Order: sequence, then structure tokens, then C-alpha cells
Amino acid sequence: MKRFLAVMFALNVLNAAALEKVVLAIPTTVGSQYSDLLYGKELGFFAEEGIDLQLAGFTGGTAVVVPQLANKSVLFGLGESSLLIANAAKKTPVPVRFVYNYLASTVYDYAVLADSPIRGVADFKGRKLGVVSMAAGNIMMTRAQLKEHGLSVPADVALVPVGSGPAAWKQLQEGKVDALNLWASEDAKMTLSGIAIRRIPHSDKLRPIFSSAMMAHVDTIRERAPLVAGMGRAMAKSSVACAAAPQPCARAFWRFDPTSRPTADKEADWIKGTVAVLDANYASIQYALTRNPQWGAFDPAVIDTYVTVLEQGGTIPAGAAVSADEVLTNRFVLEFNKFDAAAVRRRAN
Repeated sequence: MKRFLAVMFALNVLNAAALEKVVLAIPTTVGSQYSDLLYGKELGFFAEEGIDLQLAGFTGGTAVVVPQLANKSVLFGLGESSLLIANAAKKTPVPVRFVYNYLASTVYDYAVLADSPIRGVADFKGRKLGVVSMAAGNIMMTRAQLKEHGLSVPADVALVPVGSGPAAWKQLQEGKVDALNLWASEDAKMTLSGIAIRRIPHSDKLRPIFSSAMMAHVDTIRERAPLVAGMGRAMAKSSVACAAAPQPCARAFWRFDPTSRPTADKEADWIKGTVAVLDANYASIQYALTRNPQWGAFDPAVIDTYVTVLEQGGTIPAGAAVSADEVLTNRFVLEFNKFDAAAVRRRAN
């Protein structure tokens, strides 16, 4: 009943004023991992900000999303920071900045079988580490993590492309790789499938590097500050609501993509799996909130850390001077946090 009333509230807002259709570009296909945003839309959080949120998938990652923002084809997009940092380092900056920290720490880690003798990153010496592909965005951070322990690729550690999903998990089970360097939701899915694993996180130095944040054109930031603030505030509310009611949140994806709804006998397993993914994503958010309890905030020092990572990986020249202001802004953080989290949780349940 509460959800029904919330939806009716959103519809009433829609009737009271014309909402602006605002596209949020997603750097992949729009899957159930974005159910939090869809749930927030259903609960009326975006409508209250005058926004009719539209999620649009752009396969190809951040490298595809950034041009869409730069030429103003879309107003907002999600992505990670290496492209903006690289362009700033090469003195070819793009007119785009990160404005809201969404998955505010890395979602990548290492997974080993529960009975593996590997206890930490230093134990990867002489081992095979499974990665989704050699072009994966986390490879440079993995190399940096290994370097912290005096290890290099391929002399000390072999990186093996394994993809993701059951085929990758099987390679771990069969001993073809000694660990998987995938993302937290993959770990959750492995556990749900019955595979006993242990997780080894990145170091506290590298773990704060954000995985996904919202970007906007500098003109949008300058000329449409209330819209930027409203988008971030609605996203923060969506994360709070989804954490409070994960199963209804997961089901929101069915209304976005009705073809995704499984048959009745498989619905429970689908929801369980999707909730595991959402929980894993929220863990990335929660890690950052323990360091700074302000929703959407960036730690500027993270850019210096990532610059070093990219230098080590050869993506940018050594000694590159990149300031955090060339990549992100915390201008809207106070506005993002102007909401009652307890009231949002009550509305979600």
C-alpha cells in the first residue's frame, strides 16, 4: 500500500507540472544492477525534482559516454575517472566533470576458493590471476596493487582473461586460475551458486578509488545547478530506499524491462540473485560513507592516487600534473544531502 501511495504521489506530481525528460547515460546495457535508480523513480524521488528520469545504455564504457556528454547529446552519464584524468594529463581536457559519487569505492577485489593457501595479495607470486579481459578498466589498479607487494606482470603474476559468470567461476574451481579479479557482485553470485570463496579486498590506499560516478558538462554545472543538485539528491534517496527495501527494489527492474521477469517458479531465485548484486553495489557506497558520511562526496586525494596508478600503467606520462578540479567537483554535496533519510526509508517499506 505504501508503495502504491508513493507511486500515486509521483503521478500527481507529474500531473501538477510538466517534468523534464533527463537522460542518464549508462556505460553498459541497463541491467538490474541499476534497479535502485528505477525504484527511486517509482517512489517519486526524481519527479519531486522536476525530472522524468530516462536510463539509456551505451555499450563501450566511459569512453562512449563521455563524448555524449561533451557534445551535449545527454545531460548526465555514469562512468569511471581514467579517461578524464588521461585527457587532463595530456592537456586535452574534455568539458565534463564528475558531480555525484555513486559507487563511491572500487567494486573490484580478488576471490579465491575458501581452502586456498592464498591469504593476501603478496601470495599471488607465481600464481595465475583471472581477469575479465586484458582491456578491463581495473587492470591498471590490479598492477598497482601487485606493485605495492613487489610483484610485476607477467614476471611474477600471470593475468589470464576468463570473462565473467559461470565459465569464469569454473576456471577457479578447476584450478586453471588461482584467483579471480572480478567485481563484488560476481563474488555474490558465486556464493549464491554454492561455491565457497574468500574475498581479498584492495588495499586501503586503492580501495577508495570510485567505480562509477555521475558526470555532467561544465555548462550544465554552471547554468543548471538546481537540476544537478536535484539529480544527485534523487540518486542518494534511491540508494537509501533500495537498501531499506531490496526485494521491492529488485522488482522495479521488471517494470522497466518486462521481458526480464522470469517464470513464477524462478522468481524467488531471480530476486535473491538481484538483491545480492544490489547489496554488493551498496557495500561500495557504504565503504565511502564510513569515511565521509556525505552522500555524493568525492575525496580529491583519490585523483592523486589514481594518477599514480595510471602513470605506473603507462596510460599517462610520468610526472603528469592533474588537479582534482580538472576531474570533479564537490560543489553540490550540501544540496545532495538535504533530505530526511529516515523518512525515505519509511517510504520505501
